[in-house]
Amino acid sequence: MRVSLTTLAGVLAATALALPTSISFAVHEKRSILSGWVARTDVKPDGRIVLPVRIGLTQSNLEHGHDILMDIADPSSKNYGKHWTAKQIVDTFAPSQDSVDSVVEWLEEAGIETSRLSLSPGRNWISFDARIAEVESLLQTEYKFYVHETGQGHVACDQYSVPQNVRQHIDIIMPTVHFDTKVVSNPQNKLRKRSMPPSIQPGNPDNTGFKPKQGEILSGPDFVTTPDAATPSTVYSLANCNQYITPECLRALYNFTNGTLAQSSYGIVEYTPEAYIQTDLNLFYSTLAREIPQGTAPVLESIDGGVNQQTTKSFNDNGESDLDLQYAQALVYPQKVTLYQTGDLVEGASFNNFLDALDASYCTSGGGDNPNFDGTYPDPNTGGYKKHDCGIYTPASVISTSYGSNEADLTPAYEIRQCNEYMKLGMAGVTILYSSGDNGVAGNGAQCCTKAKCAGGTYNSGGSGTFNPSFPGTCPYVTSVGATQIVPGASVTAPEEACQTVIFSGGGFSNVFAMPSYQSSAVKSYFTNHKPTYTATQYNNSQTVRGYPDVSANGANYVVAVDGAISLVYGTSASAPVFGSIITLINEQRVAAGKGAVGFINPTLYANPTMLNDVTTGGNQGCGTPGFTATTGWDPVTGLGTPNYQKMLPVFMALP
Repeated sequence: MRVSLTTLAGVLAATALALPTSISFAVHEKRSILSGWVARTDVKPDGRIVLPVRIGLTQSNLEHGHDILMDIADPSSKNYGKHWTAKQIVDTFAPSQDSVDSVVEWLEEAGIETSRLSLSPGRNWISFDARIAEVESLLQTEYKFYVHETGQGHVACDQYSVPQNVRQHIDIIMPTVHFDTKVVSNPQNKLRKRSMPPSIQPGNPDNTGFKPKQGEILSGPDFVTTPDAATPSTVYSLANCNQYITPECLRALYNFTNGTLAQSSYGIVEYTPEAYIQTDLNLFYSTLAREIPQGTAPVLESIDGGVNQQTTKSFNDNGESDLDLQYAQALVYPQKVTLYQTGDLVEGASFNNFLDALDASYCTSGGGDNPNFDGTYPDPNTGGYKKHDCGIYTPASVISTSYGSNEADLTPAYEIRQCNEYMKLGMAGVTILYSSGDNGVAGNGAQCCTKAKCAGGTYNSGGSGTFNPSFPGTCPYVTSVGATQIVPGASVTAPEEACQTVIFSGGGFSNVFAMPSYQSSAVKSYFTNHKPTYTATQYNNSQTVRGYPDVSANGANYVVAVDGAISLVYGTSASAPVFGSIITLINEQRVAAGKGAVGFINPTLYANPTMLNDVTTGGNQGCGTPGFTATTGWDPVTGLGTPNYQKMLPVFMALP
């Protein structure tokens, strides 16, 4: 739905001042060419080709968002726990009427008639169709044909400019530098979006960077007896947690017991075609969680046609969802777990598509979804989902996601917009957790950047180069969860070390986000006492940027039922839902005592680091280096450490 600008045009006609004859322009967005793309110099796009132009308007009060959230989430604040309503949040951050007026006035002066413009209901973006020639003049740019090494063609520009006096009112303009349109043969047709590459499509089976890794098969159809293998009669107990992690092991490690309440809410996010298999859940229950009845399933909340598909089955199709749901349900039972299954089988989905479903205003704020990185809904493809799910669900109090991308895969504008949405969810009282990655200081696929601070977003095979931080874990408004392991041969009661079996805990420093105030003391102490010897060529050593992860939990040797077999599984994919489960159990106790959910937990974690188990050994190798090293206090391997429920509970229960 869009709102006509006829009324607005009348107001502008009566009040607008004439623009100066000479307008000063400034570059608004610019980026290096993506790896694999080449600009053609022998041909220009037909100027008659029509582009669907969207101008995302700057939201109001974002500069105050951090302070607002800290006033709610800082345990020393008198307003701790006074979470905002959805309406309060939307009204506070909606673009101002001045932003709408300024952009419309510029467009009119540039020859884009008001009758061609439409304004989204939340005043978040202005859209119109325009020929390439018009857009080139409007944005002082030049569109080119780009060809990918796969043969795929796109129309985009290297940079674009807007008037200086308008720039503050605009977040982003699309399609421009984002390689988000594909040429069709008829110039009278609008350009169509390209498919998202696997590296930024969470559910794509080919995107295995953040997905868990399968180890030894312990029993089932593919079980092969080896001298060191478990047998189908293996008894999983506290005595062998250093070989097999089970719910019982996690309760012993982190000092908590079985759940008894069902008064809060816990959500797990999965992306189609990733899916769980009910018979796998049943096998897990009968093996390791017998208190859970057979047939117990998560509460499905489908987003943009999300479906728990059963057509393709493999570890890459089922390993993530089976792992997340088996351990989340086992640790918080009898609390039900909500499954946010996101994206249809044709288009897939992104983190933004998930966020759209929780906040209708996010569907349009800042220009809405970016077709380069996000699934486009309604999906016009055959068999695609024909709606766009905006604001259809109330978010669970705790939401865990075990997917991620490289920070350098995406533009800073895109990441900042998404990060601000996590900030708003924190204001609403939601705890957001993301796994930190499984390749140490390297990125998805163990790739490293070819330039300092990952400029240009180009990668090598990982044997050298610049450390490659992950996203959304670098967003300061999520809780990033790294991985630990029980020291080989040690007991379940011994201190853990950073995970160095199969996977390495993702960690490092952002190239996009500034260091949040709640983290500054901990990171300053790290650099004062344990400064790495690496140079600025290898990582952002400015000591002014966000460090991650915030915390950690075990990520090795999980016993999981996948595709009818019991396997060992590894990854921060396990760590995030485990930490989320413990926060859910704390919420249960707060709700039972008449209090609210804890919401954004990072300020409380950093203000009370002794309620966590400090991890001081191990590292997160990558990019041809040993990576960073775990040490006393916060470090970019295991964060502040692992949870200790019995120490965390009284701290959170003492808060209002």
